[in-house]
Amino acid sequence: MTKKKEQSKDRDSWLAEAMEMLRERGIDHVKVEPLAQRLGMTKGSFYWHFKDRHDLLRSLPEYWARAQTDPVMAHVQTIDGGPIDKMRAILEFLAREDPDRYDNAMRAWAQFDPEVAAAVAQIDDRRMALARSLFEEAGLDPKAAAFRARLWYFYDVGEHVTRDTPLSVEERLERAALRLKLLTSDLAAD
Repeated sequence: MTKKKEQSKDRDSWLAEAMEMLRERGIDHVKVEPLAQRLGMTKGSFYWHFKDRHDLLRSLPEYWARAQTDPVMAHVQTIDGGPIDKMRAILEFLAREDPDRYDNAMRAWAQFDPEVAAAVAQIDDRRMALARSLFEEAGLDPKAAAFRARLWYFYDVGEHVTRDTPLSVEERLERAALRLKLLTSDLAAD
């Protein structure tokens, strides 16, 4: 393989495949050689983008946030309408895209890595802040909005932790609609 072809996988391709390995097998299995094999690349190509395995691992939490949380945050900014419309759009986006599929792996890793734990906590805070702001915009006082945001978010986390079989998009959309109804039924409609 030519050097130019080897460098054709960008840094995010390596990080995306590392996230898949993390999700499938855990952090101990995210290693350079198996990663290169999965991508059909040589280890030399890996070192074009990363200093070493430690560099890759330290890059994963930022990539996780950028690839899995930032798109949801950006999506809500494109939604016209009131807070309940925005909540609906977020829940439908989550149901269709399932960006939380890597959360369990990140949380498992965070159990024994303080830097990863801090990154996970930061993402949790960002996600709950968005939900809290929408509940406040819908008319709840800050304390009630924070509580409903926690219910919303903890359901998301719990759904991924306890799910024994994957749900179809239709099943996720159905649950999203029910959850929105339960969380907003006493709020003024948009």
